[in-house]
Amino acid sequence: MIDLLICIIPKINPDAPTVGPAVLKAHCEAEGFSCEVVDFNIKLYNELKSKNKESLYFKDDALFALDHHTPNLTPDFEVFYNEFEYVFMDWIEFIRAKNPRVLGLSLLTLFSLSVATRLGELIRKHIPDLKILWGGAAIEWGIDVFKKRNLFDDYIYGDGEYSVTEYLKGNMTYKGINSLDVNQISNLNDVLLPNYDDINWDEYQDIDRDLPVYITGSRGCVKRCTFCNVFDMWPDFRYRSGKSIAQEIISIKERYNRYTFRFTDSLINGSMKAFRNMLTELIKYRKTNNKFGWSSQWIIRSKVQSPITDYENMKKSGCVWLEIGLESFSQDVRWHMGKKFTDEDMWWCLEHLNKYEIPHILLMITGYPTETEEDHQTTLRSVRKIFELGWQKYTYFSFGNTLMLSNAQPLYKLIEDDLEYFNSNVDWKYKDNDFETRNRRFNEVNSLVRELKNKKELSWMNERAVENHNKRLENEAVRIT
Repeated sequence: MIDLLICIIPKINPDAPTVGPAVLKAHCEAEGFSCEVVDFNIKLYNELKSKNKESLYFKDDALFALDHHTPNLTPDFEVFYNEFEYVFMDWIEFIRAKNPRVLGLSLLTLFSLSVATRLGELIRKHIPDLKILWGGAAIEWGIDVFKKRNLFDDYIYGDGEYSVTEYLKGNMTYKGINSLDVNQISNLNDVLLPNYDDINWDEYQDIDRDLPVYITGSRGCVKRCTFCNVFDMWPDFRYRSGKSIAQEIISIKERYNRYTFRFTDSLINGSMKAFRNMLTELIKYRKTNNKFGWSSQWIIRSKVQSPITDYENMKKSGCVWLEIGLESFSQDVRWHMGKKFTDEDMWWCLEHLNKYEIPHILLMITGYPTETEEDHQTTLRSVRKIFELGWQKYTYFSFGNTLMLSNAQPLYKLIEDDLEYFNSNVDWKYKDNDFETRNRRFNEVNSLVRELKNKKELSWMNERAVENHNKRLENEAVRIT
């Protein structure tokens, strides 16, 4: 018998194991508890891929979507399950053989809820006495409804490094256990390095790209964007020292022979002191071993906050890719979003990322409620300017789906009184900004990028955005008259 078996639940990107379970394993073992981690996500993906059905099933978000108010599995999910029931039953036998005292299900996204629901039903049927513990970012959605369905015994919300060991000790009053109150570790430097000893890295091999190891340098965000809820789980921005982050990268590279590292942070440059210290340590290490690279999300800062030396050192430290939540080329729109950087800051950043040949993708929102036609024209002009400057070699675009407005967002409360109607998170009207207008703008900006690229393919992120956008329009069955 082992104390805790942690299962990574589908569906998430099948490129690497999530870092959370490996960190929990390290903390459990440090406290004298036995713990193993198994990635059911990659096992499901590989089985589907072996049958040439990963595109049909695994990449279909709607298939794994679940109404967390009910919760009811979709008819499409039942069709999928009937075909691959043997995979789920293999998991049941695996769990039975491990004979854990507690089974932990790690639910990172809302798309994990369908699998967790079915797996919970099967465990209650076949291993009824097994204690089930839920954890992960997705559990806050309808947790009481799932509890009534008897799909789990207990849950841990927020930072789980200490909560899980206290749970195994029987301390049910410790923060984060069966409570959605904020559970945030004050000093991330106390978090242990992840233990990936249970992971078979060969399962993640993909000939098309370098697959990453995930690194967490901070939790929370220094921004309070109107469309984001990161601060609900982590109201305070907490970060590790740059030296500890660099040590984790170096340790994992040498212990597990990994070469690509992807930060889970909402932003890598939240603390400039920690960020620069990390760069210094990595530059030092690369003098003797430079076969690794890192990528992350990044926020735009002014040239006073982030001078030229930052970009130079990013390149030297092994930065190979950045995702930048630019969201809009209109300064007025960004200001309303809470992204208060100027156009001057924006162009300064893009100039120096291109100067130091650091590839980056601009994550964009079309159809933000306050976006006017002039704002949209600013976007089109800015895209053209980037191509005129010759920056398209390193600057990519992801003009995501038109904004899905939710009454759970801070944004909704800001504009609620001025909404002409709100029929769904897609079909709403704010002033002159209606569904038809947002859809037109989305298509215009993506058509422009295609045109400027001489009809070559968009970046894979933008292609996925367009594909998901069109699929959502079909599924929503929105009637525009």
